[in-house]
Amino acid sequence: MADAHAPAEPRRWTAERWARVGITIQFLALVRTLAEVYRLRWAAGGRLGFERAQPFVAGGLIAAVFCWLAVTLYFFRRYRAAIVVSIAMVAVMLAYKLYALGP
Repeated sequence: MADAHAPAEPRRWTAERWARVGITIQFLALVRTLAEVYRLRWAAGGRLGFERAQPFVAGGLIAAVFCWLAVTLYFFRRYRAAIVVSIAMVAVMLAYKLYALGP
């Protein structure tokens, strides 16, 4: 029987754990991108045209597809591929931001 007072073994940063972190970051990026539409609506006094919100909706769709792909890979225990997808999403979202909104 294990000693109740024995020091706990430190948790290792495995590929599975990094995949979880990546998926969490992707989900937060998705929420933040979609929340920007509400911030813009509030800043515009309740009037927000689709032309102004469209880049953020498109960015949300990009983030949602990447997040779905990473979660699917995670379910199939392809942790390293989920990490790569998470990193790729950050790069694609930054490139899209520069394209759609400028620097």
